[in-house]
Amino acid sequence: MFSMIIKFSIAFIASYVILSFQISHKPIFYHLSSLTGPLGGEIQSSLTKSAKRTYDKSKIIGESFFSNSEPKINDKINSSRSSKKIQKKNDELILEEIRREEIQKLDELIQQN
Repeated sequence: MFSMIIKFSIAFIASYVILSFQISHKPIFYHLSSLTGPLGGEIQSSLTKSAKRTYDKSKIIGESFFSNSEPKINDKINSSRSSKKIQKKNDELILEEIRREEIQKLDELIQQN
């Protein structure tokens, strides 16, 4: 890794020095850019547009990812063992027990008379 960084640095410095040599009182880089014309500018604008489109698409995907990650809360219990149903059954059992007691007392009253 370190050797690759050194090689890259040496190649970059060598290219910069060579392109800085002057021919007809102008650096070689100037002559090369006059030959290629506006190609560099077009490539730069193309890359800028591509990067902007990529950023916009990734922003839309990121927003949809986070908006779809909100939990949908359903706080209802749809079970046969829910507390409301159990409470209702308990109330019915209590009423049934009261009725049995009442019936027994009525039976006792009848037998006494």
